[in-house]
Amino acid sequence: MLVYPCGKDLPSLTNYTLILPSVSVGNAGQLAVDLIITNLACEKVGIVHHPALYPLVGGSPYDPSSKEVTTSADLHVLPAHSLAVMQIRVPLIKSERHNFLTELMGWCKSVGIREVVMLASCNAYERWDNNQITGPQLRYLTSHTTEEDVQGLVSVGALELEKRTDEEGVSQPFLSGAGFVKHFMEICDLPTTVLIKFVEEGDNTMDAVMLLNFLNAWKKLVQDKAATWKMPFSWKNMFGRPTPQEIY
Repeated sequence: MLVYPCGKDLPSLTNYTLILPSVSVGNAGQLAVDLIITNLACEKVGIVHHPALYPLVGGSPYDPSSKEVTTSADLHVLPAHSLAVMQIRVPLIKSERHNFLTELMGWCKSVGIREVVMLASCNAYERWDNNQITGPQLRYLTSHTTEEDVQGLVSVGALELEKRTDEEGVSQPFLSGAGFVKHFMEICDLPTTVLIKFVEEGDNTMDAVMLLNFLNAWKKLVQDKAATWKMPFSWKNMFGRPTPQEIY
């Protein structure tokens, strides 16, 4: 995996937290990352290149007057919070997925990333008990994390994703529609936390807001607990113009 600097050398990322989405159902994780970049004044510092990423290029989704291009995956930083934010805008090519995730983990270690936080979503129609159907719709998974990290999640009301017994009798988290979450957690030996929202396909902007509120309550990115998040300008006509009233 190559990360090309945007006009200058990459800043030091030693002891940083990397936030990135898993490309999953409803794209809630990607939308939440867009909210982070929009609201926390993140600086774009790099472009990510790998054969696993479908090629994509376009204008800035955050500033209509910017002449900066947006690609399949970009890297932003927020030094005030020791955060690196990687936005991934395309699904991973299946034959290259393992290489990408392995190289991503290697890159994290090489630049000194301390922990990884992934934002993802799961299919709401796969919920299987009353607690999942009627209770809170946010869950978390952790790997190689400290007891302090887990207690921090519990303190903000987070629930660990329930396990389900598969056909072979193995009990493990059920991650329908969550993209590469399971694959990454199997190979990553850095402290990793995944924040997950049960969603349906459709307008998932509010699911993204809930994911960001979840992350903010845990990591305290913004001190105002009642923060109102600014929506990226690119969301303005995400689903086209309103239905013409003349048709009724």
